[in-house]
Amino acid sequence: MAAQDVLRAVLAAAEEQNAQRVTAIALKVGRGYAVENLRDLIAIAAHGSIAEGARLDVETVPGSSIQVATIDIE
Repeated sequence: MAAQDVLRAVLAAAEEQNAQRVTAIALKVGRGYAVENLRDLIAIAAHGSIAEGARLDVETVPGSSIQVATIDIE
């Protein structure tokens, strides 16, 4: 899952809940990913969306996947 895929999943979940804004995104990220690069890419992908400026919390986990754990919305 790439940064754009993460954002797509977040925005779809937010839309289902009629969110006006995504304030935080919690991810579980496999150890093989460069977390800082992922943060930057998600921030770039979120530009102009309801997730722009959302706090990104990352938990490093075993494996090589990225999973959206939770999102906070308004």
